[in-house]
Amino acid sequence: MIRILNVNKVDGSKGELCLLSEEDSYEIDGQGLLMLPAFIDPHVHFRIPGASHKEDWITGSYAALLGGVTTVFDMPNNTPNCTTLSAFKEKEVLIQKQLDQGGIPLRFHLYFGATKDNLKEIPKVKDHVIAIKVFMGSSTGDLLVDDDKTLEAIFKMAKDLDLLVALHAEDEKIISKNKLIYQNETDPSIHSKIRNREAAKAAVTKAIELTSKYGTRTSILHLSTEDEISLVKQAKKQGLPVFAEATPHHLFLTQESYKKFGNKVKVNPPLREDKDQEALWKGIQEGVIDYIGTDHAPHTLSEKSLNYKEAPAGIPSIELLLPLLLTAVDQGKIDLETLVKLTRTNIEKIFRLKEQTDFILVDLASSKKFKDEELKTKCQWSPYSDQMLKGRVAYVFIQNKLFHMDKLALCPS
Repeated sequence: MIRILNVNKVDGSKGELCLLSEEDSYEIDGQGLLMLPAFIDPHVHFRIPGASHKEDWITGSYAALLGGVTTVFDMPNNTPNCTTLSAFKEKEVLIQKQLDQGGIPLRFHLYFGATKDNLKEIPKVKDHVIAIKVFMGSSTGDLLVDDDKTLEAIFKMAKDLDLLVALHAEDEKIISKNKLIYQNETDPSIHSKIRNREAAKAAVTKAIELTSKYGTRTSILHLSTEDEISLVKQAKKQGLPVFAEATPHHLFLTQESYKKFGNKVKVNPPLREDKDQEALWKGIQEGVIDYIGTDHAPHTLSEKSLNYKEAPAGIPSIELLLPLLLTAVDQGKIDLETLVKLTRTNIEKIFRLKEQTDFILVDLASSKKFKDEELKTKCQWSPYSDQMLKGRVAYVFIQNKLFHMDKLALCPS
């Protein structure tokens, strides 16, 4: 039995926790610690199989716990892509092997990637996947569905199978046209013009039309513009089953960040203007944004140091999710109740997860500037390093095991 005394709760009360554990009995003084439901990150790229030099499930699980996360949903754009039942099962086995090796029982679910020629595979994975992932615009990897016929077939099939469709909503035709217009530009900031707000607006408009036509449960990932917020808000008013995700990089970075970070903040969809960021925070307050997913997409510094066209898109962020959000709480942008909805309860409802008891104990008094070399994600860098951020994870209770984060050792991967 583990007893944790004097713990603060979200409602302002204090309490005592008694945990059944295989470990020896002992007590922890929780004075000054806040108990929160452990976060779910429904949007990660842990790079297995095919790119373990960027991240794996040992380093990724450690980074997740430090970010307050005990459950992740991993994306399908791997090498090979997770687009067949056999690839799905092989990926599951590989992940579990790495988690067993690392010693952290991270909970995980997997997306299944839709393509133009794998629709027959979708019914086979119905009872195994968290959702169907559709890239309406090209991103990291070669998964792309940019024709109306296939999109219609996916939405109809997903409705018939009662599967949620998760969308990377950017219009590929607009992106391709803009690439030609700006083909001689080399500054990373051009990324926000190539993948402009019209590309996002056009794709989200089409997604909502298909949702209305078929009644498919649809989640639009990484909203980045004021226009998308307006479209989703209207869809919700109409009673459509449309949900929306926001990411840390769109909530905490803007186009101005290119000046400091260059290709490090190249990401799809790209960074936007101040007004778009303001619209996202307002969308959170109004309930238009349902949840936060990090889109944790690590790349090495050497890869990010390539020229604009060759540098990959993606930003690592799962490890600093909790201090980023607690800093937002400290700044009055959200309250703790909203934080819990964005990182746990809304996600459980949307993705129909069974409730679990994982929780974290957080030191709210902690303030720290994180250094790249301190990070446990394998790529070891973050655009949020050297910023003063609030809060740290002190303890994590996951699958009936309590981890003291100051004593947790990272197993070699």
